[in-house]
Amino acid sequence: MDFFARQRAVPDWELPLIAQQRALVLGIGGIGCSVARNLCRLGVGVLVLVDCDVVSPSNVNRQVLFSREDVGRRKVDAAVEGLARDNIQTAVTAVHCNAVSEWSKVITLARDSTVVFNCIDYGEYFDSAVTSLCIALSLPYVSASCYGHTSIAECYPPPDNPRNGPCWVCNNAPADTGALLAVTPDKILTLDSIDFLPKDSYMPSTQDVGSSVLPCMMGGALATGGWINTLHGYSLPNWTSCDIATFQLFSFTVEPNPSCLLCQNGPRYSKAVLSLHFGGSEVQLSVVPGQTLAHSPEGITNPATPALLESARQHLQPCSDLGPDYASVYVPAIPAADLELNAPSGDVSTLPDALCWPLLKTATGTVTAFRSGGRSAILPTTNACYRLKGCGNFVDADDLRYSFPGFPLEKLEAKEDGVEVRGCCFEHTALTEQYMSEVVGAVLAREDIAVGNKPVAVWKYNIPGEPLPKLKKFCGVFETLGEKRLASHLLPGLEALLPLLFPSVSHDQVLALFPAERLLSSDSGDRGVQPTWSACCSSAKSSPLNMCLCPLLETPPTHCPEGLPPSLLGVWCQAAYTLRESLPLSEDNTTTCGSLMALLYWQLGREVGAVKRLLEEESINWGYFIDHNPFEPHCNAHPNNFVVLPSGGAKLLAPVDFDLAYLRKGFFSPYTGSYDDELFASWQGSEHTELERALGGERVNTGVSMTELGPSSPSHTALSWAFRDTLLCGYRSSYHRQPGEAPHQQPHADPHPIPSGLGKAVDSLVRMALVLTHSRTT
Repeated sequence: MDFFARQRAVPDWELPLIAQQRALVLGIGGIGCSVARNLCRLGVGVLVLVDCDVVSPSNVNRQVLFSREDVGRRKVDAAVEGLARDNIQTAVTAVHCNAVSEWSKVITLARDSTVVFNCIDYGEYFDSAVTSLCIALSLPYVSASCYGHTSIAECYPPPDNPRNGPCWVCNNAPADTGALLAVTPDKILTLDSIDFLPKDSYMPSTQDVGSSVLPCMMGGALATGGWINTLHGYSLPNWTSCDIATFQLFSFTVEPNPSCLLCQNGPRYSKAVLSLHFGGSEVQLSVVPGQTLAHSPEGITNPATPALLESARQHLQPCSDLGPDYASVYVPAIPAADLELNAPSGDVSTLPDALCWPLLKTATGTVTAFRSGGRSAILPTTNACYRLKGCGNFVDADDLRYSFPGFPLEKLEAKEDGVEVRGCCFEHTALTEQYMSEVVGAVLAREDIAVGNKPVAVWKYNIPGEPLPKLKKFCGVFETLGEKRLASHLLPGLEALLPLLFPSVSHDQVLALFPAERLLSSDSGDRGVQPTWSACCSSAKSSPLNMCLCPLLETPPTHCPEGLPPSLLGVWCQAAYTLRESLPLSEDNTTTCGSLMALLYWQLGREVGAVKRLLEEESINWGYFIDHNPFEPHCNAHPNNFVVLPSGGAKLLAPVDFDLAYLRKGFFSPYTGSYDDELFASWQGSEHTELERALGGERVNTGVSMTELGPSSPSHTALSWAFRDTLLCGYRSSYHRQPGEAPHQQPHADPHPIPSGLGKAVDSLVRMALVLTHSRTT
């Protein structure tokens, strides 16, 4: 039997999303009973009821889960029995406790919940504490109250950046800021009891103003209705009141309060943003012996002295000077003078506690982080996320990949018996990334582009038993703006979205967009399109297709794909709702006849092109050179060295990984050992060519081609190449200066800007793409 047949037909509601919810209801009074019954009828997965009271005679007529026989019983026990007739699939748990004096129990229950309904009539300071708990745990805060004929409900879903608000206190700030400061989000999870909070003495009692079952049921309906619709992406007012006597309904959206004591002390990122932009498989870290050198902008310089040039040239040779055991060991050889570390370093006391001592990936560590590639990790804290670049190669707890977790030796191609140490940075590469991230950041700031990794510190390991101990291992520590990459996550995710956004596009319709020379035919008669990278890059003659000028519009997705991560199903539903509000585009909301997807691809290309142009104009090479393998150049200028930024800003991407970058100043040819202007220019050009081909879909370096996650039908495969063309068009539009435009001058206007009214829709496309590729590692 399908008990939810009618609910299944409600537009925009997803039953699997509702079934995943774990609701914590604090207080089983008139409002709490109605909320609990509604949640059971809606089909939430888990419902936890908290109260410390017993049923009194005055409760029976307005608290819908109780009967006359329940008078004198514990409310939570009677409520569970009262829900028996309403419950279809929900697991209901009763917790008899005092939420004020036994606050630590509430914290434990909230950690395992997805929403908190505050239905306890204790007062504004208790409400503030529950709000703070929700901010700290990135949970929706929902509350309701009623008196006389009036019901009031408030709903505050967690924003991407909790510090931006609004929250319940933004609209209802108590007068005693001292009491509020004791329960801010950075403290609320440490409290065992909050019985020190004053109880409101001026709030009207229902004994005086009266109450009935009608406002109780209305308040419960407003609270659960507001929550379930915001869960699915609806943008609703935070505050709603209804007067049953006059049938007057009033609502408004609460404006964030920049001075709110709770929002100011909240975490920087919500759980959804952490999972979507930084999260992945977890790794464990342990504190290990070593030294922490805090970064300071003046601490590293580039004097390019003869001694530093000679030091850099020595990296082309094996590390024989360290002893016979090192005669076949090589390190990266950047073709530029080594940098100089000036003492003292920055102030270590300014670092977060978690970063004051070196950390290394181990199988049994006590610090949990997210895996980032093979040798790095992302460590989330309340105020920021930190990239630990070189904290050991990935360790699997059940089957250690290497005998010494962290720094394995691997064979070096093209060098007989040559090996290299993996899993770490070295002194010259660690200092290079710290220094060049500052240099590049200052250059990109001219066009409001942020570098994705801000230098914080360098760890120098000194671990007993490590392999090749004379070769010092380092880890770079950075505040990072993202982990999900353009090539590994965003582009494959967007290509996987195409069948959902263009479900009815025909193969002939897509092929008609391309010029005849791009069309391919097989012996079986199947027709396709020559890939962007082979048709339009390097010496190829075809001009890429600009989908911003093609009248092919997407339609909103009508369903959730199967197999989405349960923790991100809500993100998908909210993004899909936003798209349904924005699509299809029309002449009224776009300056082009192209699609929203085309505008996004164009914008991504523009941002990549701007970064490459600015680096070249300042004679900065991102990291293209040849050192130990003459057949395989290093190349850091590829799409996977762009991280996807959390939504809300003007930019979508930020460049990262400048550990192999170098300037013209101090450059030398690895062939001659001396400065070579022609070679520097040639490698700059090669870097640009490789980046174009990678954007065009070729798998080069660590870029990822669209065929790994792309669409399966011929029409959508061809369409994916059309959008790759558009990505390349955007890149070239920004990379190349127009005639008469001088270097360092503000670039020409974007011919296809994303209209301001479509910013949220573009963010939604990005989010849906990242949901589809969430399980991928970098």
